[in-house]
Amino acid sequence: MSIHLGRRRAVQGLAALGVAGASGGVGLSFGQTRSLSATTYFGAWETAHRGILVPAFQKASGVKQVNLVPSLAVDTVSRIVASPKKPPFDAIILDEGPYIAALSNDIFEKVPALPNLKDIPKRFVDPRGLGVFVSAQILGITYNTERVKNPPKSWNDLLRPEYKGRIGLVGLGSTLGIAWMTELARVNGGGDDNLEPAFAWLKKVMPNVGAVAANPGALATMLAQGQIDITCHYNNNTGDLQAKGVPVKLVAPDSGFTMIRSTMHIVKNSPNADLAAEYLNQAISPSVQAAMAEAPNYLVPTNSRAPFSKGLQEYAKDMAVIEKMNTVDWAVVNPRRQEYIDRFNREVKA
Repeated sequence: MSIHLGRRRAVQGLAALGVAGASGGVGLSFGQTRSLSATTYFGAWETAHRGILVPAFQKASGVKQVNLVPSLAVDTVSRIVASPKKPPFDAIILDEGPYIAALSNDIFEKVPALPNLKDIPKRFVDPRGLGVFVSAQILGITYNTERVKNPPKSWNDLLRPEYKGRIGLVGLGSTLGIAWMTELARVNGGGDDNLEPAFAWLKKVMPNVGAVAANPGALATMLAQGQIDITCHYNNNTGDLQAKGVPVKLVAPDSGFTMIRSTMHIVKNSPNADLAAEYLNQAISPSVQAAMAEAPNYLVPTNSRAPFSKGLQEYAKDMAVIEKMNTVDWAVVNPRRQEYIDRFNREVKA
């Protein structure tokens, strides 16, 4: 199915198919009989999507049935590649690394001229036309403020003997895990093209490791349950824990915060590409993005009309600060990512 249209035809076509405008639009008369399958991430992302994005999509489209599936980005891509003619999802969320790696698999549909795209700066619209950046996350050191009286100020501080059994790690199947490794490499003499210093750091930190999580959601649960007290985590997961009464705080290490961008896509060969387009349109709407920037989510908005919330401004006052944060060169990391995943599983989980 191709929905690569000119702007005028796209807006007309999307209106006919029930894709609402920036003001929300009206639902489809036949929306009740259709459904949308979309992915989210484990933990705070799922909570935010179920509570904010899904209701906005349902109101705009008239579609009541939304199958929201938590999935790591690499797993999402694998499932689609395994069944490209009948993909399991209509709309998906990925991080920049898995997205770039998946380009060669030809699993993305062109994104039409969505009404809310006019408010998205060009730097957040995929130049290939295959997706749109819906948010950014900030990662740093998250720790329990009640149980950690002498908090770490750098990544290497996590090696201190006083933290024995209190550090949490996350698998490299997650973007959080691989981004953390690039930072560990960078502060220890390596970089995106050389993660050896990060793997050496892992060997040193193992006496301090209390648990290893498969994904960021599981890592947050470990913090909440007291299995660990210190880890690398995102601002939105930390905010979600704070909202639940868990005494945690996110701070920047001395090397600075790291920023990860997330993208949304319409899956090629989806029978519901029109609904997926509306789902993306709502994901980048100013109302949804403003709501997701508030407590407890604190997700960085990409829509120029969505303000940075007061809570989000504790980490970054505006997009100019975000753009100066550390990033990952995914074009360098991706070719060896599976190698890194396998090595981590052997050396850390053994």
